[in-house]
Amino acid sequence: MKATAFKDQEIIEKLNSDFYFIDFNAEEKRNITFANHIFKYQPSGNNVGVHELALELGIINNQMSYPILCVLNDKNEIVFQYNNYLALKDFKLLLENLEK
Repeated sequence: MKATAFKDQEIIEKLNSDFYFIDFNAEEKRNITFANHIFKYQPSGNNVGVHELALELGIINNQMSYPILCVLNDKNEIVFQYNNYLALKDFKLLLENLEK
């Protein structure tokens, strides 16, 4: 999606004007404060691990798989999660529907 949807000018404009978009690496090692909580990287092996924030926002049906698209409302509640590649036209349709 980084090579397609997130390089599409229409999507970039929509994300910048109507959403607060964050591209987050689930292996980020820095502590992140979000919603008055500090989330940390959790190593699980030799230079392997996952960030607690990725787990908090990305687990669907008790599973974590990538890529993850997570949309929060203004109360930081998850209103949409999707854990698979989304084609450009489907992503545009999703953004239109999320605005409604």
